[in-house]
Amino acid sequence: MHYRIHHLACVTVLFVTLAQAAETGTPAGIASRYPNDQGIQDDPAVVFVENFEDASLEVIGKRWDTVRNSDVMSLSNIVPEGSGGKQSLLISQLAEKGTGADLYRQLDRGYEKLYTRMYVRFADDCQPVHHFGTCVGGNHPATRWPSVRAGQPTQGDKSFWIGIEPFGQKWQWDYYAYWCEMRGSPPRGQTWGNSFIHDESLQVRKNEWTCIELMVAMNDVGDTNGELALWIDGRQVSHLGKGFPHGKWTFDKFQPGAEGEGVTWNHAKGDRDYFRSASGGDPFEGFRFRTVKDLNVNFLWLYLYITKGTPGHANRVWYDDVVVATQYIGPLAKK
Repeated sequence: MHYRIHHLACVTVLFVTLAQAAETGTPAGIASRYPNDQGIQDDPAVVFVENFEDASLEVIGKRWDTVRNSDVMSLSNIVPEGSGGKQSLLISQLAEKGTGADLYRQLDRGYEKLYTRMYVRFADDCQPVHHFGTCVGGNHPATRWPSVRAGQPTQGDKSFWIGIEPFGQKWQWDYYAYWCEMRGSPPRGQTWGNSFIHDESLQVRKNEWTCIELMVAMNDVGDTNGELALWIDGRQVSHLGKGFPHGKWTFDKFQPGAEGEGVTWNHAKGDRDYFRSASGGDPFEGFRFRTVKDLNVNFLWLYLYITKGTPGHANRVWYDDVVVATQYIGPLAKK
């Protein structure tokens, strides 16, 4: 009898997720087969799972290679709806205690294509965030700690990294990407993280859990056929690759669907290059994340970075139900 009830529940979940997939155009993911993520860690496509369900931060920290500022981390009983656990990770940035905290993990041998899903939640009084990870990337050779430099492109034989951020005052989801062919901005061509969506409808919903899933696919050496894709709460909001979408560059910002006059920074002459895109925009050139085969996706980085904050005020961000896999994962499936 118990087996029959469990079987019927799983069938119901499957039909629901298939119906949702038909509505959104996104195929049902790995999570659709594991209600509440129970047992998802055993799926052959899953690389890493972190649900923060251990008794202490010390035990959780042993699964990560770098833990920075654990004194502003704590375990919380606020969890996403449909979660199979009872705890999440809370990071509280306090001006008196620095800029925030980090969890960083090296991902085995590295991967040519990887999906990373996690649930995040910002407190309703959280102040604008300077930088934030959900972040994945690669270092060659692989490192057990973050190794990034702001304001300059990465080296194609050394590193790249892609974050999904809430972009400060706008509180609007977008990419924050560093790679060897990233675009620069005035007045000296500095290269800050490039962004690719610029959709005002993608506002952060404070005091609510949001499911973020990022896909990174590496390019073939000598080509620009690397890809990025982003899902928010199971809805695909972006997909970029060689030849798609159409749009135009304005310095370090690619604007899908935009057309007409655009501008980029020419590093060789140290000045601007103006151009006019075709009607409907020019095709996106794709990503050359690497120039050597040995550079691939090999790290996961969760962090909160706020440069100052207000003394006496805690900026709180929660993380939960992190899954990294070689296939699309999708949101938590409910029983």
